[in-house]
Amino acid sequence: MGAGRVAGLVLAGALLVGCSSGGVVDTVGRAGSAPDGVAPAEVADAERRVVRSAELELAVDDPAGTAGAVRRAGERSGGHLARERGDADRVRLSLRVPAERLDAVLAELSGLGRVLSRSTSAEDVTEQVVDTGSRIESQRASVRRLRELLDRATTVAEVVQVEAELTERETELEALERRRAALADRVAMAEVDVVLERSAARGAGFLAGVTTGLHSLGGAGSLLLTWFGVALPYVALLALPAAAGVLLVRRRRRASTPPLG
Repeated sequence: MGAGRVAGLVLAGALLVGCSSGGVVDTVGRAGSAPDGVAPAEVADAERRVVRSAELELAVDDPAGTAGAVRRAGERSGGHLARERGDADRVRLSLRVPAERLDAVLAELSGLGRVLSRSTSAEDVTEQVVDTGSRIESQRASVRRLRELLDRATTVAEVVQVEAELTERETELEALERRRAALADRVAMAEVDVVLERSAARGAGFLAGVTTGLHSLGGAGSLLLTWFGVALPYVALLALPAAAGVLLVRRRRRASTPPLG
């Protein structure tokens, strides 16, 4: 029996063993078969990976005009506008800026209006980054073993089975690599949500207060006029008997008063 035939039989036997115990996956090892979680020491030794974000709400005279200044501030920092929506009185923007420039960008944006609220947050994703990296290395090793196995396959059935498993592993590897890239992007670029509100809409400043007072006074005046209009018919109805009674009393007083001289 030739050496090639022997190798083919050995490979076929390995494939059959793999199939009987769950497929080739168990023969070459799957990335997910590594112990769950990441060793604490591995995480502790890793460089910290932190996702930063911020929210800023400003009262401004012209939200639409100020939105342009917000966009330009983001671009100067090396970032870009992710989303924008709003109307003449309120505009909401989401910027993505380099994480190391976040504090400087917030300081610049805060100077565009009156700060109504400001907050920042940080999420440590070091464990996720380390875990994803470990799974990628394991999956790459699995893919290499399957490719070696494919090179030794001698029958169509062996080739088909190994190729199917290889395609699945490569798909999982690509998904892990996309996840790691997304995590790296979130760490590198901080997200800033900026809300711009027209000052008058929030009652900011002396003039806004005067305007609000005038509106309130006008509303009170309108209410009084409405009440007066409702009561007027009743007042008129009661006034006629009252006037008649007053005239009658006056006549009686005149009649009972003796003439002078």
